[in-house]
Amino acid sequence: MANLVRENGDDGVIVAIDTFLGSPEHWDRTGQWGNFQKNGRPLLYEQFLSNVLRAGFQDLVIPLPQTSENAAVILTNRGISAKLIHIDAAHEYDPVMRDISLYWSLLEPGGYLIGDDYVACWPGVVRAANEFAESIGQPLTVSDPKWLIKKL
Repeated sequence: MANLVRENGDDGVIVAIDTFLGSPEHWDRTGQWGNFQKNGRPLLYEQFLSNVLRAGFQDLVIPLPQTSENAAVILTNRGISAKLIHIDAAHEYDPVMRDISLYWSLLEPGGYLIGDDYVACWPGVVRAANEFAESIGQPLTVSDPKWLIKKL
């Protein structure tokens, strides 16, 4: 995404919202991620920053280490909106629907809300995306595993 922003000369930035706390496998000291911890937590934030710096995108990528709900409040309070929002977080219906609703309000008219994991093994994602699109009367475009809704 940062490559596209730079190549197209867009004046936007990418706000990367994540707790950087990982999934259960990142907390298993005996598993493959066991050596990827320090001071009792996974080193995902440090790895993310390293990747951004190595790619030379520190001027385009702003990490926001927050829950998706807190981040939505922070962005709203600061009057920040977006032309493109990509959701790739929870897989259960309630948190997915909550994210879609919160971030839809931050999306500019003409912008796109894109989500990940629209696949049969994540029925909560499929249901939330379908129901939200239907509730606002907008078509849902699906290109496995992504889903997309344009805000008119």
